[in-house]
Order: sequence, then C-alpha cells, then structure tokens
Amino acid sequence: MVVPAYIWARLTDEMFPDRPLAQLRSTQWQFAIDLVHQRPLVGWGLRSFSPLYETQMNYWIGHPHNLPLMLLAEMGIPLTIWFFCLVTWILAKATHLLSRLPHQTEGAILFSYLLAFAGISLFHLLDITLFDSRINFLGWWLLGSILGLVYSTGYRE
Repeated sequence: MVVPAYIWARLTDEMFPDRPLAQLRSTQWQFAIDLVHQRPLVGWGLRSFSPLYETQMNYWIGHPHNLPLMLLAEMGIPLTIWFFCLVTWILAKATHLLSRLPHQTEGAILFSYLLAFAGISLFHLLDITLFDSRINFLGWWLLGSILGLVYSTGYRE
C-alpha cells in the first residue's frame, strides 16, 4: 500500500463513519471543483468559499482543505496557473542551480530550503496552512530565500 493505512483511513473518513456529509473533505473538494466549473475564468472572489459552502450545505467550513482547489475556486484558472507558474519557475531555477553548485555548503543549504518548501507545499494539498500566520510566513520566507540563493550566486540562465 502506497499510503499508510492510518492516513488513508483519515483521508477517506473510514475512521469516522458517522460524520455528516458536509464535514467530509471529499465533499468540500467536490464543492470547490463545482465552483471552478461554474466560474472558471474569474472565480468567485477571495474568501468566498466559506459563505458559499455554508449557504449550500448549512454547515460552516473555513476553507476547502486544499490550497490549489481553493485558489482555483476563488481566483479562477488563469490567475491560479499564473501563480503556480511563478512558483514553479523559482523552484526550477533553484533545482537547476542545485545540480551545478560547486560548493557543498551552498548546495546543502539550498537543498534544505527546497525540501522544507516541498513539505509545506505537500501539506497544502490536505489542509490550508495559509491561515496559520507562522506556517504561511515560513512558506513565503523559504520561497524568498530560495530565490535569494539563486540570484546571490549570479545564476542567470
């Protein structure tokens, strides 16, 4: 099994079979996907998921527990693609630089930053740490540090 049993049971709500349908992440994610289908270009506006979900389900949820889905539903497909392209561009430059760095120390620091940013990014697929200011700050700090390391080395390819 690729996903450990405990984690799979938590994600699929097999651990809590009596939970209301509105609390399930699969329901929240499907609702976000439906919002994207309704307004794919401009989205519904930032911070609109909660009131829309509450109106439809009569249950308040603060966010859809998935950052890409939230951004797609609230900002639309074009802005979400632009945002992820910008982040991907930074990470691609850093990854390319990592393979070419002559110094072990700089490579280890850059690799550590990339690994930490990857962990935070994966966490965003199951929850939205955007609303926890400490983790949000850490994510932006890591991305800025990665970009800073790329440009401090004189990397311009």
